[in-house]
Amino acid sequence: MLEIDKLYVDGSLFKVVDNDAPVFSWSVLSYGKDLYQKSFRLDLFERGTSVLSLEPFWSAERETKEQSVKYDGPSLGEGKSYMAILTVTDNLGRTSKHYSRTFVNGRVNWDADWIAASEDRKEAVVEFRHEFDVEKDVKECVLFVCGIGYHRAYVNGQEVKGGVLAPSVSNYNKTCYYEVLDVDLRNIRHGRNEVSVFVGEGWRRINTLQMGYTASFTGTPQLTAMMRITFTDGSEEWIKTDENWKWRFTPYVSCTIFGGSIYDERVFDNEDKDVLVVDSPGGVMRPDVLEPIIEQKTYKPKSIFCPEEGVYVVDFGQNIAGYCHIKLPAFMEPGQEIVVKHAEELEEDGNLYTAPLRDAAQTDKFISKGAIYEGQWFSPIFTYHGFRYVSVTGVELLGKEDIYAVSVYNAIDKDSFFTSGSPILNQVHQNAIMTERANIHSLLTDCPQRDERMQWLNDATVRFQAIPYCFNINRMFVKVIRDVINDQVDGMITCTAPFVYGQRPADPVCSSFLIAGLEHYMAIGSTDILEEAYESFKAWEKYLLSRSDNYIVNYSYYGDWASPSYACMSEEFAVSKVTPGDLMSTGYSYLNCKMLHEFALILGREEDADFFKETSEKIKDAFLEKWFDKESCMVATGSHACQAFPLWLGIIPEEYRQKVCDILRNDLVQNKYQFTTGNLCTRYMLEVLTQYGYVDDAYEIMTKETYPSIGYMIQNEATTIWERFELKKNPGMNSHNHPMYGSVYYWFYAYVLGIKPSEKAFDVVDIKPYFPSKLLSAHGEVETIKGKISVRWANRYGNIHLYVTVPFGVTANVHVKDGEVVTVNSGCHYFRI
Repeated sequence: MLEIDKLYVDGSLFKVVDNDAPVFSWSVLSYGKDLYQKSFRLDLFERGTSVLSLEPFWSAERETKEQSVKYDGPSLGEGKSYMAILTVTDNLGRTSKHYSRTFVNGRVNWDADWIAASEDRKEAVVEFRHEFDVEKDVKECVLFVCGIGYHRAYVNGQEVKGGVLAPSVSNYNKTCYYEVLDVDLRNIRHGRNEVSVFVGEGWRRINTLQMGYTASFTGTPQLTAMMRITFTDGSEEWIKTDENWKWRFTPYVSCTIFGGSIYDERVFDNEDKDVLVVDSPGGVMRPDVLEPIIEQKTYKPKSIFCPEEGVYVVDFGQNIAGYCHIKLPAFMEPGQEIVVKHAEELEEDGNLYTAPLRDAAQTDKFISKGAIYEGQWFSPIFTYHGFRYVSVTGVELLGKEDIYAVSVYNAIDKDSFFTSGSPILNQVHQNAIMTERANIHSLLTDCPQRDERMQWLNDATVRFQAIPYCFNINRMFVKVIRDVINDQVDGMITCTAPFVYGQRPADPVCSSFLIAGLEHYMAIGSTDILEEAYESFKAWEKYLLSRSDNYIVNYSYYGDWASPSYACMSEEFAVSKVTPGDLMSTGYSYLNCKMLHEFALILGREEDADFFKETSEKIKDAFLEKWFDKESCMVATGSHACQAFPLWLGIIPEEYRQKVCDILRNDLVQNKYQFTTGNLCTRYMLEVLTQYGYVDDAYEIMTKETYPSIGYMIQNEATTIWERFELKKNPGMNSHNHPMYGSVYYWFYAYVLGIKPSEKAFDVVDIKPYFPSKLLSAHGEVETIKGKISVRWANRYGNIHLYVTVPFGVTANVHVKDGEVVTVNSGCHYFRI
């Protein structure tokens, strides 16, 4: 059997692309060993909604093992749809059946006006409307729409389905993303039609209350849109926002990210008012190519109870990011309110514990005009909440069938998994993945519940190496990199991107900027984003070098942040008191140079490659001179992070590495695994322990259930990962859905299963599992752009039995025992160790 499994365009199955030369990549299913591609043929056809052109628009036919090709044909038509048809032939001479998929070139020449309401009512959702006539049969209708902060579009009252939180958030002064949406032709009629767009504030009017700082891209909500109608006779008509559009207020009297959504039926504005044609916010118009934010999973109540009269508290059993759908009573009086409040935790008396939300109300409200609502439901728009529990008031009775919750996030889940013989290890993995899902909303945020929800780049430095195992980051990381570049000034990047909070320059630990580029390249093999961002990557490291004294970076804000409180400056001031900040900063400057050396080699920039190689050696020498004692093998203070971080970086000379790790391990054992690492070095500590012979100690840390540990969180009913290891009653830093410590699931895939790519696009992969003595089995799969890599091992009958499945076209170097490496190709392979 030879069958094409998936065909990606720019690393995604999502149909919209923003690239003059997209990259096509594919995975192939085939049972048998040592199989690979001998040749392929890819044909591209122009298409409408249903009629395929007879002649290929472009073809590529090659004899190669490469399961990808970059488009090099004629310019793709603006906003046009294409069908790609692929066949492959393997080394046995078998040819697959044709496999097809469509995609849309989202790029269009944008010449629509930006419009806004003539009256600004803060937090209110505005509806923009326009009527148009259709006199001919319609072949295709596509809506290109950008309402900032968030929009939702309708044609003749029927929603044009897109993301529930669209478009993607950006610095609107630099980039504005527009959705490309197919309009269902059944909703277009001959004669008079109407297109309308609801626009809410989203991130357009956001205030960072902690510092009183308002982001530079804030302003009043506004809209620009174009709708292309293609008729069956081949002619086209464009409907564009201009001075002829009208606007009115909607019953959504308040919709904000942090506050929630208030729908007041009594407020019905049927007076159409003239729009204002306003200036563009300044950003370049780009199609939104991120996989959309959609409703993902439904959660039914686990229990409902009443801590006080008239208050129903619902426990959904899982901390998520999303919102609730609630069934309206059969009849409501005028002015009657149903209020749904959201929180992660409960007070001791059973009411919601909302103090950690700070100024985020997380409250949705429905206010009735007085009517019969048999079978009707209410849910909010233009907002999401982080919660496990909700309180509901305003209803006489609330049953489990009357309310449910939905999680919402970008649709980038991969078909990867991990399981093992350890229930606690499995639950740690589950909590980590659920935490990631709750923090993917066109930004890779730090938390989903309080008045923050920002794309922090310091936490991301460890997170960005873990997330590719379980999520398709191929387009997300491109956006992240562009987010950072948008706010980069004189080489300085910002702590959050888009820049809402924090500092410029960012903490030097923010190597996530470059890591996103490296991980994207390793995942898909395309150099596009490296070429686009290379000078910006360089500029950030050159800035850090300018802020260095003899190659030691001279500033730090966070360093190895938020370790257990006994290792912090104070319980609430989460800077480490045991690990110097400038050590962390300098280590990441070294890492940047190592990555830049690799990028320069990939891009053929030999002079730069030489410079960054030499500079990394100078940083290494300066680091060792300042902090490493060869006699004691102590690094700086000898804290767990001080010992682990330079080992992980490869800075420690080889002859001292084992002893450096011995000191780390012995101190952990002596202190009963009361580690002192923070958001960055906890993951590194696990990795170096494993590499230097102490996998059992890493396993002890990951499976312990006493403070400090993720197991301790689980003992306290956590279903996601907390921001701090402590169970606190404190409104400051007390998120219970925070992915920075969740990055430890990297250890599960890269060490327990041992799966690491060693060449771009998983052409070659290393399989080097480690076997904790207390863990008797582990099994997992990683979905890659080439297909699924599977590793399963079991310790039984006196041996470890290792089973490795390698996808079509991939080579694996399997580390078996005593340094022996066996190279295998596709198929299922068994090893006894």
